[in-house]
Amino acid sequence: MSIDHALSLASACRQTGRLDLATRHYRDALALEPDCWEACFGLAQVLIRQDCFDEAIGWLTPLLERPGDHAVVSRQLGLAETCAGRHERGLAHFRRALEHAPDDPALAHTVANLEQALGLAREADASFRRALKLKPLVTIPATVAPADFRVLFVFAPGAGNTPFEFLIERARFESNIITLLPDMVYDAGRLRLHADVVVNLVSDVDRGHALLAPAQALVTDVGRPVVNAPNAIARTSRDAVARQLADIPGCRVPQTALHRKAGLRSTLSGPSSAPLSFPLLARPAGSHGGDDFERMEHAAQLLAFVDRFDAEHFYLTPYVDYRSGDGHFRKYRFVYVDGEILPYHLAIDSQWKVHHATTDMARHTWMQDEERAFLDDPWHVFGPAQRNGLQAIRDAIGLDYFGIDCGLDRDGAVVVFEVNASMLVHGNNEQFPYKTAAVERIRHAFRALLERRATAACRAAS
Repeated sequence: MSIDHALSLASACRQTGRLDLATRHYRDALALEPDCWEACFGLAQVLIRQDCFDEAIGWLTPLLERPGDHAVVSRQLGLAETCAGRHERGLAHFRRALEHAPDDPALAHTVANLEQALGLAREADASFRRALKLKPLVTIPATVAPADFRVLFVFAPGAGNTPFEFLIERARFESNIITLLPDMVYDAGRLRLHADVVVNLVSDVDRGHALLAPAQALVTDVGRPVVNAPNAIARTSRDAVARQLADIPGCRVPQTALHRKAGLRSTLSGPSSAPLSFPLLARPAGSHGGDDFERMEHAAQLLAFVDRFDAEHFYLTPYVDYRSGDGHFRKYRFVYVDGEILPYHLAIDSQWKVHHATTDMARHTWMQDEERAFLDDPWHVFGPAQRNGLQAIRDAIGLDYFGIDCGLDRDGAVVVFEVNASMLVHGNNEQFPYKTAAVERIRHAFRALLERRATAACRAAS
C-alpha cells in the first residue's frame, strides 16, 4: 500500500466516523513514513475524538518544531488539553493559535470562554469584545438547506446561562448565537434577519442580574417571539421561587432566604444566632451543584463556611429530611417544555446531597431499574396529587423551558429543592443507555417549541 492510499483511506474513515479504521490507516501511513506531517496530525485528530488525549498530545507537540501550520496544531493541542481537564494548558495553546490567526472569530470566542471559565474576568471581557468585532454572530448551520427556520440565542458570558449545546446538535434549524455584553450597542435590525424566534439563555438571577434588563431590551428590539423572556427569568431567584411556591397544595417548599455576608457574620458572631434555626443548607449566591453547598449544624460551622468565600450574598435553606422508607435519598428531575412535564433522571444515594454523576448507581442494578421505570412512567411514582403540584409549579413559574429538582417525603409531599432554567440536559449516557429515550424526548419537545413559535411568527408576518 502506498502512503497516499493509506492517507486517503484514513481521511475517508475519519470523515465518516469510522474512527478505529481511521486510526489503523494513519498508523499504516506512519509505518511507511514515520515523519509524515499529515499522518501525525490526522492521527492526533482521531485520538482526540476517541478521548485518547495524552497520546494525541504526544503526536502533536513535535509538529510545533517543524514547518507547517502551527495555528491548527496549537488549536488541536488546546482542544486535547481542555478535554483532558487541563484548562490552563488548553488556554495557553488556544492563545498561541490566536497569535497565528488573529482574525479567527471562533478562536477568539474559544479563548474568551476559557478565560471566563478560569475566572480571568478582565481578560475574558477583552477577548469577548475582540470576538464580537471579528464576528458579531456565531452561526451553527442547519443539517438541511435551506434551514427550516432560524433561532437567535442570547448568551451572556459569566452570567449563568441555560445549557443548550445538546439541544441544538444536528438540528434542522439554523442557530445564531449573540454574545451579550452590558455596554455594547447591537444592530437589532441586522439580528432580526437571523431570527424567526429568540431564545434568552441568561438564566441565573444572581450571576446575571445586571444583564437581564439589557437582554430584555435587546429581545424587545429584535421583535421576534421570545422563549424564556428575561423579565420572567428575573423572578426566578432561589428566594423568589420559594415565596411563589409556598402555598401550593401537596408541595413542601423550604423557604430559602438571601443574606448579605456582613449581616450574616454579625448575627453569627453575636451572643445568639436566634434568627437562624439549624440544621440548614448554605451556599454562596450564584453557585450551582454540590461543591459549595453544605449542611450546617450550628452557628460556628456556618460562620466558618461563610468566611471561606468572597461572595457577598449567601442562600440559607431549612433542611428537610426527604429520606425514603428504605433509608435512601431520591432526587427526581423533571424538565418543563412549553407546558409539558418530562422526566429527566432519578438519582439515588445514601447521602442527603444527591447528584447523579456522583452516586453509585452504575454499580447497582436495582437503582438503574428504578430510574428506568421512573423515566418510562413518571406518573406511576408521582400520583395525581403530586402531578397536580408539579402542574401548579409550572403555572406559577411561567417560563417556557426550565427544570425542577425535587423529592418525595414519607407523607407523599413533593419536596422542592430548586426550580430554574439553568439545569443541565445532556446526552452523555454511556453508563445509563436507558436514559437516552427520555433525553431525546426533551430535545424533541424543545425543538418543537421553537418550531411552533417560529411558524406562528412567520404566519403572522404573512
